[in-house]
Amino acid sequence: MDEFLKEFSLQATSYDFGVSFRYELRIDDYQTNILIEEFKARGIGTAYGEIIVRPVSLMISSKREKDELPSSAGVNREEILANLGEISGFARTYLLMNVLAATLAAFGLLNNDVVVIIASMIVAPLLGPIVLTSLGLLSLETTSYIKRGLLAEITGISTTVIVGGLIGSIFQYFEPIDENTIQNDPLYSEILARTALTVPTISLALLGGLAAGIIVARGLDVSIVGVAIAASLCPPAATIGILGALGAWVLAFHATSLLLLNILAINLSCSAVFWIFGVKSRGLSKRQAAKVRRMNIIWILVVSILLVIIIALANVI
Repeated sequence: MDEFLKEFSLQATSYDFGVSFRYELRIDDYQTNILIEEFKARGIGTAYGEIIVRPVSLMISSKREKDELPSSAGVNREEILANLGEISGFARTYLLMNVLAATLAAFGLLNNDVVVIIASMIVAPLLGPIVLTSLGLLSLETTSYIKRGLLAEITGISTTVIVGGLIGSIFQYFEPIDENTIQNDPLYSEILARTALTVPTISLALLGGLAAGIIVARGLDVSIVGVAIAASLCPPAATIGILGALGAWVLAFHATSLLLLNILAINLSCSAVFWIFGVKSRGLSKRQAAKVRRMNIIWILVVSILLVIIIALANVI
């Protein structure tokens, strides 16, 4: 450890507990990514010992020592995972939040109430699973991260569609409407807006994904950008359920196309930003690094092809 500190010109306070040692270092937040990976490459936090990162909001010092540790634009993957918390598609809180968000979205759409729709975006916990899936594409823990992220995404979106369908069925029972009414009655303009693949809707997904990637990669608060993500996913998912309950299958297909396009665009944007900011596995062998690069190239090509196919099908049907 002393040789490591000397190599990077780091100042540390050490504590000897007899059977163990503890070292405390003060570094800038943009250096944590490099430092943690350097520790892990030497077995600290993986083979033995543990790494604890404590954020310091303010430190006033009259003396600043220069160190040789390089900086990185993004935080470490472990910090991002800690900020996201436990993500599970079957967690009770996660399911309840999605049910609440779907209920608000459905009532807002059926009543053409923008305020209620925005409330559903605030409640919907859809950012975490997308970030987790994107992280899986930049690491060797691909299977674990992607499985957890995809399961949570599928569970959350499926819950939203089902709840939207149930509320749509109740609405249809008391006040029957058809596809023609939705297309021509201004009272259902919010529902109709979630079936159009327009430049603004596609741009919202791409910009929301970019904003999410930048904010998460910098270790900042994700609550505001989470609304942008939910805007692209929660209302369209609830719209699919509502239109299915009303028997408006063509419009439901267009809403599904918009939802799938948004999911792909957001994941692609997040992955691109994470790669640019350096939120990826470090200390890899050349073979492992090449594998990660190939995986990202394949992912970008597959998503790009899927985006083109979805837009083409939506314009044909």
